[in-house]
Amino acid sequence: MSTRANIKLIDDSDDVLWFYRHSDGYPEGALPTLTKLMNFVKEGKIRANVGQAGGWLIMFGAKEYEKDFDGTIHDISIPGDDKISGWKVGSIEPTIAQHGDIDYLYVVDLHNKTVTNTPF
Repeated sequence: MSTRANIKLIDDSDDVLWFYRHSDGYPEGALPTLTKLMNFVKEGKIRANVGQAGGWLIMFGAKEYEKDFDGTIHDISIPGDDKISGWKVGSIEPTIAQHGDIDYLYVVDLHNKTVTNTPF
């Protein structure tokens, strides 16, 4: 069974974006990517607003699936490669709200530069 999680991205203008992680949502699976995102914010590499940080979060999730971004479309449904799925961009996907079947909720507060998690 997969460990599912939601990620709630917030900033100082009360904007919110929701993301869904279908598997590896436990802290050891999710926090390395969320910590990397927060480090980029803290270092000033990306802006601390949900619109821009959300795009980077999706890209970090795609990197977990080892997808590339060279501007071309590839057939990513490679037979025998169980790490890549043609219908998922990566481990983190945008969603419209908190899901009911999650094991963890992560709140990424871009203004206060914190990541917290709550088990369900």
